[in-house]
Amino acid sequence: MVATKLEENPYIAALSLAGVGRGAEAIALMRELEEKIQTRMRDFMIAARTLVEGKAAESVAAVNRIAASDFRDPEGLFYLTRHLAHLNEIEPAIDLFRRVVAGGFCCFPAMAQDPWLDPARRRPEFTKLLHQAEAHHREAASTFARFDGDALLGVGVRTP
Repeated sequence: MVATKLEENPYIAALSLAGVGRGAEAIALMRELEEKIQTRMRDFMIAARTLVEGKAAESVAAVNRIAASDFRDPEGLFYLTRHLAHLNEIEPAIDLFRRVVAGGFCCFPAMAQDPWLDPARRRPEFTKLLHQAEAHHREAASTFARFDGDALLGVGVRTP
């Protein structure tokens, strides 16, 4: 079980609730948060809520507002990429994915396995960008291993 507070990760938590069949609960929580949030995160909430409600045009409009803003976080843009691909907005999804990869987010395992990205996988532009992300991911993993990253972070270290 994953323990997280909706307020800390509202977009992901809300879509996760909807994904496990708790859509009505997710919608109610998102509406409540939308009233409180005055930042760009409000558009993330609107995008998620309207997606769950089946209002694709409103959801895409909220994503486009974020994409057109000064928002530059490549991981956040990745979530918007998958959102658009899921809604079959393939060209805008690929445009965002280009920004994701250029911005340095290269979590290839998630990118390679995410079913929401499947509609974009048929496109050569997407495949090319996915290969770039994979190369960056492999380079980062190699560097991490070369500098003994697990030991530096204390991961896997057992104490007697």
